[in-house]
Amino acid sequence: MNKNNTTILIYLVIVSLLNFLLTFMIKYDLNALSISNFNLFYIGNLIPIAMEGVLLLFILGQMLNKNSLLFSHKLSLAVLISTTFILVLASYLIVKMGVSFPSDYLFSYPLKKVSIGGALLLSLILKLYIITLLLNLFFNKGFVVYLKSLFTTIFILIISFGSIFVFTIISEYNEDNLKPSNNSIGVVLGAAVWNDAKPSPIFKGRIEKASELIRNKKISKIQLTGSNAPGEISEARTAYKYGLNLGIKKHLMLLEEKTTTTTEQIKYIKKELSGSRNYTSILIISDQFHLTRVLEICKFFDVKAVGIASNYKINWEKLLYYRFRESVALLFFWLFAI
Repeated sequence: MNKNNTTILIYLVIVSLLNFLLTFMIKYDLNALSISNFNLFYIGNLIPIAMEGVLLLFILGQMLNKNSLLFSHKLSLAVLISTTFILVLASYLIVKMGVSFPSDYLFSYPLKKVSIGGALLLSLILKLYIITLLLNLFFNKGFVVYLKSLFTTIFILIISFGSIFVFTIISEYNEDNLKPSNNSIGVVLGAAVWNDAKPSPIFKGRIEKASELIRNKKISKIQLTGSNAPGEISEARTAYKYGLNLGIKKHLMLLEEKTTTTTEQIKYIKKELSGSRNYTSILIISDQFHLTRVLEICKFFDVKAVGIASNYKINWEKLLYYRFRESVALLFFWLFAI
């Protein structure tokens, strides 16, 4: 074992393991889940475990490496691993302590969520960069090792996002196999409300699909979800009014007007609908590009549900944008459950 490398590499192991544990605290503690909810085979758990295993393997390899690391490389590794830990710790404390943010939106998401997500994404990229740097240090010693590691990291990210992108389009989520049911509930996930208090075209598509399902007796109730932006009526209330115009009877629609994100809506389903004696099955109604992430969130929270896609069609430019955004959001949820 190379004693010249041992101190810095032990530091890397300690901080990396703390970072690893803190990541799972973000996923489980902040979602009020106990360790009993942990599923080793959930893809969102396998990814960080695999990354941590590869990182520790490369650190062990550097410990056994006969060549000593240059001081500049040791310093770089220390700074990088410390930065990843600080970013994750800060994100955890901001959520845990309920630090307030301006009520602005960026990329259709609350500013607080974007800020925390950005910090966690940066921590992920830095951790991946550390892994590639440790690998490249077996073969290179000069400044070029940082450039090679950067290009390797970018390449891995492109492949990863491409794989996730493909993963989001492999299922159709149609109702062809559904049978009529007197105790199934369809949950319409909230979406944008326009300034004139009307549902956006995407939102209309979801409500219309729910109306179609209830007409065909494939669901017996409709759960409308979603809160409101300042000065607007809630998404659920907007859907309710549009549902009335479609001929859906009042007593068939239930309203939930507090949730603001998809994750919160799945938590609501788990608390209020999942396991209920009134409903033997739960159908979640959204858009095809959205449902892959929705059902992955359901798996994390152990909610058994079926995804049903609306019939709304959008042009390929918007579809590409939505699929890319969903791919990023899915990666965030897999890694950090946010």
